[in-house]
Amino acid sequence: MHTQISPPLDSADPVAVDRPTPNRSADHAGAPFAAHGWRTVDSLEDCRQALHKKPFQVHHPLAEHPLFKIDALIPVAREAAKRHNDLYVDVGDLKITDKWGTTPAPTMPIPEIIDRIETAGAWIVMKHVEVDPRYKALLDDYADFVRSIAGPEGAKILRNPEMLIFITSPNRKTPYHFDAEVNFLVQVHGTKDLWVCDPLDRSITPEEEIERYYGVSNNAGTFKPHALERATKFSLGPGDAVHIPTHGAHWVQNHDSISVSLSLNMEFPIWLQADVYRANYYLRRLGFTPHPPGHSIIADRSKAAVTAAMRTAKRLIRRQRPF
Repeated sequence: MHTQISPPLDSADPVAVDRPTPNRSADHAGAPFAAHGWRTVDSLEDCRQALHKKPFQVHHPLAEHPLFKIDALIPVAREAAKRHNDLYVDVGDLKITDKWGTTPAPTMPIPEIIDRIETAGAWIVMKHVEVDPRYKALLDDYADFVRSIAGPEGAKILRNPEMLIFITSPNRKTPYHFDAEVNFLVQVHGTKDLWVCDPLDRSITPEEEIERYYGVSNNAGTFKPHALERATKFSLGPGDAVHIPTHGAHWVQNHDSISVSLSLNMEFPIWLQADVYRANYYLRRLGFTPHPPGHSIIADRSKAAVTAAMRTAKRLIRRQRPF
């Protein structure tokens, strides 16, 4: 399937609010929704039903924003490099089947890579950019928008908004993977194609891979050739964004210019899915065939409680070590 994102809506079309709260949006569930310059393409009701389950398109106000110009991002990258695990860089001609960390670490300084981004064949990821208040203000607008889509009940389980910034060289690929968060890929500069798979298609993302994602490594997703036929393709330009559902496998092909894009995401409570999948990972290693989250509330709570207790025990043991 191939979806070309539609032109922006006229400002009079969607329902607009100055500072939305989750319960206000329910009054307009049958119409497109807008807040802080963010706009749904489909009706609010359709987007609410699709959240976490299916990809859908929105428009955003951050296209060519001065905070995301290349020159403005060099100091952001320097600051991210000072924080543990908040800067990731790889360089090379990657395939969609490759895994994170399979390319040699770059030897040149980050500012030089950014300066040569046109020819470097690089992908630069800056995490937790919202530590800068200027970026946090933009992230807060996004979070209000998503909570309004989620509705009063859905908004209760969304927490910890985060902004990641991607700088990508021309024609560079981002390999196949899936994520745990409620995620929107937001195109600010340049153009690219995005493929998103159905997160419930277990021929593409088996339960075993999701369990391994939480239990061992976020590199657990493995590309299957038939994903090419089943994925939905989106073509993104500045002002376009796509919701990538939780556990929805996806990959990206940049076009022939530099790309600046964002991953704006929010997390679920750890007990809702992550700890259940971690428990399932260990149960499967013991020879069981565990049910995924949602099959039984009682079983889910028990698994989450055991996983949390194990985590606490490990933390206490580490504190008591004399070395």
